[in-house]
Parts: sequence; C-alpha cells; structure tokens
Amino acid sequence: MKLRTLSLVSLLAAAPLHAQVFDAGGGGQPAAQPGTAAAAQPSAPKALLGNDVPFVDPGSEMAQWDGKMWNVTNNRLFRARFEKYLAAPEENTARDAEYRQLLLDAMKAMSPSRPGGPSVPETMRLLVKAADYPIDARLCDSLAQAVYGVVLNRKNQRLLAQMNKELEKDRHNQGWNLEVSAAAAETRQKMNAPAQGGGGGGGGNQPNGQGQGQGQNNAGRPAQSSGQSMESQLGEFSRAGSYIKKIIEIDAARIANSAKMTAGDLKSKVEFQALIVQFFLQRRFEHTILSCRLYRNLYEDGDSELKLKEGSDVEKMFTRTTGTTPTVSALDALASEFIRDVDEGVVAFEYLSEKNELESASKRLSEAFVIGEYLPRMRTLTRARKEKVLEFVRDANQLISAIEVKDYSLAEEVVERLRKNGKDFDYAKPRAAIETARAASALHIQNARSAAIKKDDKKVAEEIEKAALIWPTNPDLKAFATQVATYGDMNSRVLNDLDTLLAQKNFREIAREHIKYSGAVLGKPEYEEKLKAALEKVAPVDKVVAIADEMVKAGDSAGAWERLEEASKDYPDDNEINRRRAELSGKNADFINAIMEARKHETSGRSGVSLSWYLRAERLYPASLMARKGIDRIADKILPESAPETAPSSFSDPGVSSSPATSPGAAPSDPFNGGTSTGSNP
Repeated sequence: MKLRTLSLVSLLAAAPLHAQVFDAGGGGQPAAQPGTAAAAQPSAPKALLGNDVPFVDPGSEMAQWDGKMWNVTNNRLFRARFEKYLAAPEENTARDAEYRQLLLDAMKAMSPSRPGGPSVPETMRLLVKAADYPIDARLCDSLAQAVYGVVLNRKNQRLLAQMNKELEKDRHNQGWNLEVSAAAAETRQKMNAPAQGGGGGGGGNQPNGQGQGQGQNNAGRPAQSSGQSMESQLGEFSRAGSYIKKIIEIDAARIANSAKMTAGDLKSKVEFQALIVQFFLQRRFEHTILSCRLYRNLYEDGDSELKLKEGSDVEKMFTRTTGTTPTVSALDALASEFIRDVDEGVVAFEYLSEKNELESASKRLSEAFVIGEYLPRMRTLTRARKEKVLEFVRDANQLISAIEVKDYSLAEEVVERLRKNGKDFDYAKPRAAIETARAASALHIQNARSAAIKKDDKKVAEEIEKAALIWPTNPDLKAFATQVATYGDMNSRVLNDLDTLLAQKNFREIAREHIKYSGAVLGKPEYEEKLKAALEKVAPVDKVVAIADEMVKAGDSAGAWERLEEASKDYPDDNEINRRRAELSGKNADFINAIMEARKHETSGRSGVSLSWYLRAERLYPASLMARKGIDRIADKILPESAPETAPSSFSDPGVSSSPATSPGAAPSDPFNGGTSTGSNP
C-alpha cells in the first residue's frame, strides 16, 4: 500500500501543470466545459520541467520524471531532508499541542456527526487562530482565504442575480410600452380610415349647395391630412424600434450576467480544487481533509469531480492507478489512509530500533517520512529514538556517496561500521561491488607493470587509465604511479652516473653495480654497448684478482703481488687491484724494493746494476717471473747470442767473486753484501 500511495503522490505532482483547464473566456462568452471541442484543443503552454508525468514503479521504488530515473528514498535531496529531520528536536511543546488540538477541533466542526451539522463559521474561527502558529506556515490562513473567496464569489453572484431581476423588470416594462404603442397606432389607423371615406359619401346625400361646399373643403385638404398621417406613423415606428432595441440590450445583459455567474462558479471550484491538490502534494493531509470537507459544504451541488484535462497523462495515470474518476472525496480518503499508514510506519520503526535492526528501522522511518513528513506522529517522535538511527543513516549515505565516486577504500570501512552497528545490514551487494572493482583494477595495474618492463609506455598509459576509471583512489595505483615517476627520475640519474664512471674508466664500479645499470640501459642500444664493453674489461681483472687471492691463501704473496702488478699496467685505476697491491706491499717489501730498483736502473741504462738487483730479487723470491724476465732481458742485452760461449756467466752468485781482477769502472764491492753503492758509473 505504501508504494501505491507513493505512486499517487507522484501522480498528483503533475496535476497543477496539466489538470486545470478553466478558461474564463472573453466578450461575455461562457467557459468551455470539459469534453467539448474547445476544451480538447491544446492551448496550455509546455510544462516547466517537461511533459513527462512523475511515475513510481512499486516494484523497485524507482521514480521516472522528465526523462530521468531516481530512487524515491535514495537521492541527494531526500537524504539531506531526512538527516535534517533526524537531527531536529521533537515538537512536543505546549504550543505544538495547542496547534494540533485546533486542527482536530476544526475537523470535528466539519464532521457530519456534529450536533447541529457541520459549522463553517466555527471552522473558520479555528483556522484563523491556527494560522498564527509557526508550525502551520500560514496554510490555515490560505484555506480561510479560499473560503472567503467562495463567499465573495457568491456575493457577486447574488448581485448579478439581483441585476438580472431588475433587468427582467425593465424588460417587462419595455415590452408593455411596446404593446401600448402598437395598440395606439392601430387605433389611430382605424379612426383615420372611416373619417376620410364618410366625407365623400356625405357630400352626395346632402343638398347640392352644402355638399359641394364641403366637398370643396375636403378636396382642398387632402395633401395635409395625408402628410400628418405619415408623420404619425413614422413616430410610432420610431418608438417601437426604440422599445425593441432596449429589449434586445436587456436580454444581452441578462445573458452576459448569467455567463459570468456560471464562469465565476466554475473558476471558484477550480481554484479551491487547486488548493486541495496543493495541500495533498505538500503532504499536509490534515489540511487536505479540512479543505475537502469545506468544499463539500460550500458546493452543495454535488460536483466534486476534479477538473482534469480529458485524455491528459495525469487523467490517464490517475484513472489507471485508482480505477475511478478522481474526485475530492478520493483525496479525502487517501489523506486519511496516509495518516494511518504513517502511524503504522512509526510503530514499526520503534519496534525495530529497539531490536537494533537499524537498516529495517531506517527504511520504515524513511518511508513514513516520504508520505507524512508533517504529520503529528512524525513530528512528535523523540530525538533520542531518532538519534539511534542517525549515525547508521549517515554511514549508509556515505557508503552510497563513496560508491558513486568509486572510493572503494572508504566504502569498505563504512561497510564494516554498518555491519557492526546494524545486525540486519545486508552487506553482500556493496562488498561484491568493492571486490569486483578491486580485482579489475589490480588486473590492469599488473598489465601496466608488465608493459613497463617491456618499455611499452603507450600500453602502460592505457592500463593505468583503465585502472583509474575503475578505482581512482586505489592505493596500489597510486604506488605504481609514484614508482613510475620515481623510476623515470632515477633512470636519468643512473645513466648520468654511468657516463661519469665511463669517463673515469672506473669499470670496477660499473661491474659492481651492473644490475642497476643493466636495468637503466635496457632499450637504449648505445648505452648497452658501452656497458657491455665495460663489463668485458672488468672480467679479466676479476680473474687476476681471483688468482691473486688464491695465491695469497697458498702463501705465495710475492707471486700474487707480481700478478697484480702486471694487471695494473692495463687497469691502473682499478680499485681492487690497487688495494690488494697496497696490502701485499708490506708483506714483500724487500722483494718489491729490489724489483723497483732493478727497473729504475734498467730504465736509466745501468744494465749491470739493474742485473744485480734482479738477481737479488730472484734470490729473495726464486719463483719470481719478473726477476727472471728482467735477468733474461739484461743478459740478452749484455751477452747477445753471437758472443763466445767462453764468456763468464752472468748468472753467477753476485756474492761470490769470479775473478780478482775487475773491469775499469766496476763497482769496488758487491752491493748485496753491504758494499758501496752501485749507483755510480755502471
């Protein structure tokens, strides 16, 4: 029944736009009645909000109006008004009670069961008094003014009726004057005709002398008598025409007054019916009942049918909904039914709220609010009871808004709160919507990550856009976007660092961070080639370093140093080689010093001294490759292969003298046995 009555509310919402077809007309013409050809012509202007009639589907609570669909209890305007009502205090003051008692007394004063019958004056007195209360919004005054308008219309009709009586009396007088004038003319005509005929005959019967004399006299006045007769006839015709014209004017005035009386009565009914419908649409059902009862007492002709345009959408909708022709009595019955329905809704709300079934309680109260926002049972509901569902309703409205803007993180939080506060809350639908959006958004983000790995920027942008359309506030989407932006900046920095290390030939650092640089140069062929060349240069160094480390572990630190020393020629800036060389220099200081001195003298051209130092180095580290290569080089230089084999060996122990004689300019003593320095002449 509630949904059906909501449909009727929407039906009557279109009545002020389509139903009233009163036309006062012009030039004294009577108004066209509904159903006539004149009334059927589309003379009304187009409605302000379109020609669609509001319609509520009882199965889904969806309303259709002006080409748009919206839920009766689930739209922004309704939510705002409903929350305002829940937060408002109850209207249980003494003045509120006085106002409601005045309305109740007014309805009782119009009841047929009242002793003495309905009393319009008593009702008017109570309406004027009730109009002074703020809660009434001066609606009782509007109703009183409508009744006063009916009184003025009837006073005007009585004046018109009195005027018609005076006109009828005047018409009777004019008709009498016309009859008298016609009778007098007829009499004079009869009197004139015999007098003229008797004069000629009398002359023949009289004596000759007298007859001739009279005949001569009559013959001498024939033209004068004829002229007087014509003038008399014209005068009679003029008076008769004046009477006839006056009678026609009186009849026209009477018809015009009668048309005004009919049009005024119809206009008065339409205006009063419009006020009744207005009260009904405003959900002021107590005022609706009062106005319907006043209408039936003011218009005793039994014409209570609403003046709807025949064949209009409103008339068809009302007939299709109720199955009957819309009447004032139907609105009276509907208003009473709405009051009862609201009372039942409030009782159900109180019961459900006590059981903590807040979802059902809020729905029952919202349905009652839609029907009877201003009824006493709604206005007297205590704030303590309403506050119990206020938080639940706010969360429900927030959930709707969160889903509308696709903020599913907030929606999930609100769903959990609603589940906690209302044990009857149906969370299946919002949870399904949240999970569906989350899965779809996650899928697009994963596709964007895959495209980012492949350096497909276009695909990344498309997938991010799709994910944002599904869930704009997705935290994963925000993190991925931040990661993409950070990666772009970081990638630029990494490439700059790679250029710097390449310029410094610091291939060891490039190899150490090769994973980072490999990701940065992916998709950039020129950088890929540079990175590949750098890593290829570091590979042999790593091999040497690994061999040197193994030799150190085996106790061959001098050999490890030699390996590193040879590699440093090709990679002088390698940190690992230089660090290990420095560490091994302390362990093999004498050997390294001998090698360094030998190289210095070899470079300076002192072959003998250089040979002596190489021999010392070999003695300190017999497995030295550097010492053996140095000795071979010096020996080839001093003793070429063409020299006689009897030449003394240069590989004898420098500590043993081979001959007591010395060459001119030779060192006086062995430098390795604490002799004098060999840095003099070679």
